[in-house]
Amino acid sequence: MDPRTLTELQLDALGEVGSIGAGHAATALSQMLGTPVDIDVPDLKVLSVSEVPGMLGGPENLVGAVYSRLLGDLNGGLLFIVGRDALLELSDLLRSRTPGTSKSLGPAEEATVTHAATVLIAAYLAAVARLTGLSTLPGPSEFAFDMLGAILEGVTVQVGLKAENAILVLTRFSTTEICVDASLFYLPDPDSLEVMLGRLGVL
Repeated sequence: MDPRTLTELQLDALGEVGSIGAGHAATALSQMLGTPVDIDVPDLKVLSVSEVPGMLGGPENLVGAVYSRLLGDLNGGLLFIVGRDALLELSDLLRSRTPGTSKSLGPAEEATVTHAATVLIAAYLAAVARLTGLSTLPGPSEFAFDMLGAILEGVTVQVGLKAENAILVLTRFSTTEICVDASLFYLPDPDSLEVMLGRLGVL
């Protein structure tokens, strides 16, 4: 199934999954930070991989990204993307520092953000499992800090999917100290997307 052929009803169903997943992720992030986290209503878009950089500041935009391959009933990959400045601020909060303390990304910051993103990806997948009854787990997480275009190119080659399209969930997480614009980039195997929509009752 080509994601570009989805009907409005199917997009609404996927949007509901994205919203519930973002809610799970906000709860998980709140627990990690020890402070309330609010979320905006996620914006779901279905687009080609080549269009994604234009939605996220351009191919040369420096971002941090954590990638996990899906294991279980659904195949494909998930990529959690955060801009450089928000990445450093989030790392500071997770390490009980004042946002803005970190000026560069070192091993400690990388490890902290990778752990947080892994938890958030798992929270999204828990929402998918809850709504569809499908058993899906994230594989080992891989972190990259690079230009967005280079990261996306590397991930699509590694995943080796049959489709060149993806589902992008844009979410803003807010605390009293920072706002983090995060993107969850889902590259579904076409067959897995069909399975998910079938379980949601909108195939």
